[in-house]
Parts: sequence; C-alpha cells; structure tokens
Amino acid sequence: QGLLSAQLPSFGGDLLAAVVGAERKMGRRAAMSGLLGLLLLHCAGLVDSAKYIIGQTVNSGAFLVEFDDDKRSLDLEADCHPGKACPPVIIMSGRQVGTIEVRNCQEGVMYTFLNKGDLDAGVVLQHEGGLYGSKGIAQFGVGTCFCYTDQLLMCG
Repeated sequence: QGLLSAQLPSFGGDLLAAVVGAERKMGRRAAMSGLLGLLLLHCAGLVDSAKYIIGQTVNSGAFLVEFDDDKRSLDLEADCHPGKACPPVIIMSGRQVGTIEVRNCQEGVMYTFLNKGDLDAGVVLQHEGGLYGSKGIAQFGVGTCFCYTDQLLMCG
C-alpha cells in the first residue's frame, strides 16, 4: 500500500483512500504535497487568536492602567496588582502624554501596549533611561516591546 498509508493515522476512510490513490497515480512526492495542503486547510479552522479579559481584575489578560497628568512611568511588577506582574497586554488610559519610562518587565514576554488616552498627542514608550529603543504610540494606537534578558525592554 505504500509509505503513506502505513504511517498516517486514520482521518477517515475517504481521506486515506484519496491519499493512497493519489500516491499510486502521481507518485509519493505529489501525494505528500497534497496531504500537507489538506492538513493545513484542516488545521486552519482550529486556530483562533488570543482573547483576553479586559479590565483591572486579578485574572485580566489585558490590564487597564490609569494615568494622570503626573504619572510618567510604568512599573510592570507593581502597577497592576500587588504581588502579581502585569499581563502581556497593557491598556493605557487617562491623560498620559510625552515619554513613559517602563521598568521591571518579565524576561521573554512580548508586551503589547494600547494608548487609549484622553489626549490626542500620543506617547513614547521606552525602557527606563531610553537605552534600548523607543516606541511612539498615537492615540488609539498599538505598539509592542520585547523583554530581553536582565529585564531589558526593547522597543523600536
């Protein structure tokens, strides 16, 4: 019956019969290409994007951080919940403007920042001191930064 029929799990009689028939008619390489295409189409229906609880609860995956006129920093270990680091999605709300210094990120996390501010000036995010790049985010815009080793937030 050939290599394909011996190694494939059963996806249903019709699919397996079609692959074995294709292997006989077109050759092993063409049959494998066709099978890969069918598997990709099948798996495409199973993949969903991430969905987060939005708010300020302990289990929020997209945390709402309130800014006032004086707040110019964001501590990813302390500004969300006491004893719990901020999740990977931060929604900045309020009257933030200018440069926001970010510190204490979790190594290996890709952070997404949303600027849902009241002012239309936009903000600039950067690691504390600005040594590792900065990211400008317009009002209602989105920006990403990656936390590298030694809590270095790399934005750019």
